[in-house]
Amino acid sequence: MTSILTNLGAIAALQTLRSVADNLTEAQQQASSGLRVSAASDNAAYWSISTTMRSDNLAISAVSDALGLGAAKIDTAYAGTEAIVDVLAEFKAKLVAAKEQGVDRAKIQEELTQLNAQAESIVESASFSGQNLLKTKSNLPLLDEGPMTTSVVSSFVRDANNGVQVKSMAIDLKQSSMLNEVGGGGILQKQIHSVGDIGGFRGTGINSIAHQGHESYNFTGGVTMAPGDSITFTLTVDAGIYSAGNTYNLTIDKAAIDAALGTADGKINTAPQLRTVLQSIFVANSVPATAMEQMFTTVGSTTQFEIGSLETAGHFGSSIDISNVVSTLSGPYPAGFAMGLENAPADKHDNMYPKASMTFTSPFTVSVLAEAYFEVQVGPGAMTTYTINRGVVDAALGTSDGYIGSAADLAAVISQASIGSNLMAVANGNAITFSADQTVYPEAGNRAARVYVGNVQSNPPYAPDFDLAEVDITQNLRTLDQYIKGVDHMEKMAISSASRLGALQTRIEMQADFAEKLADSIDSGIGRLVDADMNEVSTRLKALQTQQQIAVQSLSIANSNSETLMQLFR
Repeated sequence: MTSILTNLGAIAALQTLRSVADNLTEAQQQASSGLRVSAASDNAAYWSISTTMRSDNLAISAVSDALGLGAAKIDTAYAGTEAIVDVLAEFKAKLVAAKEQGVDRAKIQEELTQLNAQAESIVESASFSGQNLLKTKSNLPLLDEGPMTTSVVSSFVRDANNGVQVKSMAIDLKQSSMLNEVGGGGILQKQIHSVGDIGGFRGTGINSIAHQGHESYNFTGGVTMAPGDSITFTLTVDAGIYSAGNTYNLTIDKAAIDAALGTADGKINTAPQLRTVLQSIFVANSVPATAMEQMFTTVGSTTQFEIGSLETAGHFGSSIDISNVVSTLSGPYPAGFAMGLENAPADKHDNMYPKASMTFTSPFTVSVLAEAYFEVQVGPGAMTTYTINRGVVDAALGTSDGYIGSAADLAAVISQASIGSNLMAVANGNAITFSADQTVYPEAGNRAARVYVGNVQSNPPYAPDFDLAEVDITQNLRTLDQYIKGVDHMEKMAISSASRLGALQTRIEMQADFAEKLADSIDSGIGRLVDADMNEVSTRLKALQTQQQIAVQSLSIANSNSETLMQLFR
């Protein structure tokens, strides 16, 4: 049916043309923009995700910039710290050189002064963008200061709940600071609450010992005893300040010699033979001593003989004493000749009580926040830890400032802290001698109470009680060993700080690398969501252009029907 009112072919062709035109417009838009989703109307979900991720990528780019700034700060601080380590190593070497006899300490002090000035210059110079990680400003000592942290931006994070956070790496300025203005406490400065080497007490490891009483004599020659000849003497064993000991009147004669040596001529020719004779006499008379003692000599010695206590006399003492030597030798012997028994001992150790000493080095102060700990064991007592704090110091010295200024002060403080341990700490000049309380443990020699004092520690742990700038080897404020130990501690702390900064450098480099890769990954992810497949778009565009041409031609054909109809009415 042909109608002049309704051109169905034209309508169908026009609808097709409109559809093709719309699709062609969309394809042309994708081809020109390269995006499959360029507006929320294209795909609301993908557009929302891609827009958000593009924003996040801008934030990650800012993080990368911040990481670069942070890396520069850390690099600067690390370079300064590494230079400080070198200065301290040189400083310590100069101190060691100063221990050599005959060196000019004044000249070495000039070098130390310059090295300290160099260290201070390095600290001042280690600044980037106005921030110096090696120098702090606090009115309090760093140990007393609260958290002192700065940070470097490390990442931008969006969590599962769509919340965002900016993460950062913390840098503890209390660990990196070389110099803290006003309050002190930096790596190159004293620690206000440090007790230093505790006046020389730190590092003490006293484990005293003693042994039996004994004495040696020089053998002055042999004898030949005839019947009626003799040497008599008094031997006192284990006499001491707490006991009288046992006394024995002994005789050396021809019968005793022949019985001991298995001879018949009454001769003693050597020191070993005299030992044998004395030993036989001791056994025969139940004397708690031995002539075979070897603390000073050997049994085979030809020039000496030695007598020692067996410590079985039942007395507290541990000693040997020969007296009242009487010789009735006939023949060509000097008056009183007794083979050396008549002379004073060559070496003598009697009534030994275990003792050990330490040397007081320099005064120090126990602050209200400082404590020192040490272990003590006396005799059979248990190993016990004792504490020195401000209260103990002031109780021992009758003060209120915690100051310990001498060996006598430290001995009094140790005694106060270790009440009940039976430890005696006695000062003599700069020395402090440790021993057991003899009123509790009067036994001497091998039976005497041993004394252990050691494992001395402190809280806070050891730190120098002087600034690097205060080192002066021309004065006697501290010993060279104290200075060396303190500077070595500073060097260790600086090395630890450099290690931490180096670890941060590595982490920042890794994070910066990750940020770049993360940005690339996000770009790739966004592309997968919204980028157009240009191969597909171009092919579809060709197809749509062809369809458009066909639709236009179809419309032209449909419209040409009216021309045919007009011919019917001619």
